[in-house]
Amino acid sequence: MKSKLQTCLLALALAPCMAFAASPLQVRDLAAATGLSERDVQMVIGAHTAYPQYLTRYDSARRQFIQSLGKDRYEQLMAGRQITLDNGVRVAIAID
Repeated sequence: MKSKLQTCLLALALAPCMAFAASPLQVRDLAAATGLSERDVQMVIGAHTAYPQYLTRYDSARRQFIQSLGKDRYEQLMAGRQITLDNGVRVAIAID
């Protein structure tokens, strides 16, 4: 009984660490794959109106993002599915 309790406590203690280590989205990887800055990637995939450069930069950043990834991979990523970048890294957007 004691070992089951210890195992459960250990699993509960490690769960947040494991979730943090396996981040579903790596903005840095998407930025490297698309040639955009990390801030531009966040603007394209997130709440873009929160960025002051939205009015002047969003359309061109989105166009470059789609062109770099390809339309199919862009649509899959925005739908919350996992995609594989050209360098083999798998990324996905966590949709809550």
